Amino acid sequence: TYRITLGANGIVTPAELVVPPGTRVLFTNSHSVTHDMSSDPHPGHDQCPEVNQVGLLRTGETRETGNLVIVRTCGFHDHNDPDNRSLHGRIVIR
Repeated sequence: TYRITLGANGIVTPAELVVPPGTRVLFTNSHSVTHDMSSDPHPGHDQCPEVNQVGLLRTGETRETGNLVIVRTCGFHDHNDPDNRSLHGRIVIR
């Protein structure tokens, strides 16, 4: 399982994850704040629509992206805090 965690410290780990085509990535929110994880760029969120399936994550929740089948780099961020670089990351499909 490929996994990205929003840590208790409010930092995305890992900030970059490399996965093979066809993968789903599981996001887990271990932070005390709700986050709305979305594809770059803000506010259009159209770079990698599969990432938008993660969406709103309350504390303790987990949700998967859609199948990431296209070889590319998918940036993501918290839609509600788009300037917070600690909540930015990239999924590299190759």
